[in-house]
Amino acid sequence: MSKGVLGVDVGGTKMTAALATMGGQVVRLRRQQTQREEGAQGGFAAICAMVGELLKEAAQEGLRVMRIGIGFGGPVDFERGVVYLSHHVAGWENFPLRTELERRFGIPTVVDNDANAGTLGEWRFGAGRGVNDLLYVNIGTGIGGGIISGGRLVRGWRNLAGEIGHMTVKPDGPLCPCGRKGCLEALASGSAIGREGTERIGQPLTSEEVFMLAERGNPIAQRVIDEAVDALAFAIGAAANLFNPKRVILGGGVAEAPEALLLQPLRERLPRYLLPQVAEGLEVIRAQLGYDAGIMGAIALALLEFQSPAPM
Repeated sequence: MSKGVLGVDVGGTKMTAALATMGGQVVRLRRQQTQREEGAQGGFAAICAMVGELLKEAAQEGLRVMRIGIGFGGPVDFERGVVYLSHHVAGWENFPLRTELERRFGIPTVVDNDANAGTLGEWRFGAGRGVNDLLYVNIGTGIGGGIISGGRLVRGWRNLAGEIGHMTVKPDGPLCPCGRKGCLEALASGSAIGREGTERIGQPLTSEEVFMLAERGNPIAQRVIDEAVDALAFAIGAAANLFNPKRVILGGGVAEAPEALLLQPLRERLPRYLLPQVAEGLEVIRAQLGYDAGIMGAIALALLEFQSPAPM
């Protein structure tokens, strides 16, 4: 039999599972909604059901699954494969996800947070290919990030490296879901842009609608976007000055905004916060994998053991 891997992307609203070859080619893909009301036990049961179905299909395809990679939407103890918690679904606190999956299926499993998985996905299969020093910033409902430095994923002591969304940009700024004030996530995430637009324009708005209004020339919406872009430039500049990346990759739903409103002004403002030598040659580009960054990252996690160099 040929060898393969399984990847599972566990998000707050959706779960995706895929069977892939050792080259990262997806053979089978499954998606389903996350049933938040069922809590962690329901989520774990759904993961097991998808994995079980894909293992049957792997046997039919003549693939022997060597490893399972899990990208989880919340902080994770990478060394132990334990989920600290989920920001969206109750009951995941200190859940031993790796141990439970290995006991159920007898297949070595690796568990990481979704930001690290997305970083690996873009590096191995997307906009980061061929670059060994990069910063990945995922801007959606919240803001996550990951760092590749010297061809290795930077994890940090407790697997919390790359949390650019919780860099303090404005100490007296709005309250962040983490409980602190003025985090980048509280200023430039999709939720933050929607909130600011709603408050200033006086009608319920999503971030997409704020961008649409700005594109049509609404000065208040444009100001909201300008402030979010400046917060992003400040945080990305501070991070880039620390480790000197060659490329900054923006992913997530907000990164799909019109280039003239987000990427172009970000490129123009970023040098204000960078050492000239760090700014020289720095590329700021949109992610390539889109929604699939999570599942491709989970596949990349599963492949770590088999590819060299392994970015541990």
